[in-house]
Amino acid sequence: MIKSLEQLLFQSIDYSGFFLSEEPGLRTTLRNYVNGVNSEYAELISKLVIPHNEIPKLGAFSDRKKELPGPLSICTRGPETSTLDDFKNVMRSIQHEILSVHSAFPGDVRTNTLELKLPTDSVENLNVEELIKALEAVVINAANSKLLPHRVYFEVPGEALDPELVKKITKVIAVHNRSILKRKINNYLFSGLKINCGDNGKASVPSTRFLADVMLYARDGNVAVKFSGGVNESFPTVSSTTKTQVHGFINLFVSGVLAYTQDLDIEETVEILEDDDPGNFRFEEGYLGWKNLKAPAMEIKMLRMLSLTSFSCKSLTSPFEQLKETGAL
Repeated sequence: MIKSLEQLLFQSIDYSGFFLSEEPGLRTTLRNYVNGVNSEYAELISKLVIPHNEIPKLGAFSDRKKELPGPLSICTRGPETSTLDDFKNVMRSIQHEILSVHSAFPGDVRTNTLELKLPTDSVENLNVEELIKALEAVVINAANSKLLPHRVYFEVPGEALDPELVKKITKVIAVHNRSILKRKINNYLFSGLKINCGDNGKASVPSTRFLADVMLYARDGNVAVKFSGGVNESFPTVSSTTKTQVHGFINLFVSGVLAYTQDLDIEETVEILEDDDPGNFRFEEGYLGWKNLKAPAMEIKMLRMLSLTSFSCKSLTSPFEQLKETGAL
């Protein structure tokens, strides 16, 4: 694989097949994940995303663990909560579930990422004090054990696509991250922002302007971003099943990388996000490019680790098949 494309996509996919509308179940999801990490695309696959209440059922993993090249890497997804107290209770429950599975499978499971929706009441009222308390509760819990996730991505609950609200939440995360650095908290890297790009028609699909606006604000606040939802496509298209616009994950990552390295504005970022012509995207050994813009390969790896970390994908085959069709793979 060309170096710049490899750097762009290395461990980029968090497999979220469990959240398909057909509800395949944990055992089927585990089988798909194991098959994926033993396929020719293994280096592009990162974590298995499962809801927190499925963690106790990971006994289904016991007959597959020998087929993995290393520990099972998990991203745990928490439920939606209404109040700050509910949020804290859920966090304590998740902590117990994670530690239990590590006890059951010592050395065989690694839970290093957590996705949480912030409490609905705190977000709707924009109660900054409560939001900070929610963030702090997560960080303090995580810092108490090396086994708990050291990266947590917070999501704005509901289907509201108000960029100003999301940007205000992002600012709270950015300020709290700076306090974490000052306090030098162990066993915790950072809090990030999760952006839902639309979920098979169940959630509203954000516009490219929304994505660009929020992504650039996160860039300026040094807040890491991960994407989820309708990002099974390489490039933008209209879904044949839902008839809604689907964003392309190549566009998401390329626009993000160029936004950081070339200091793009919102109009330039939107243009990349909307471009459905694979011919405008170039992947060379030393750089990736879009039209006349370029980003060096050495910077792509750093940005992927710290800023544009991953996307949750419900398929481990269709994205790669599309890239093969365009000649990128």
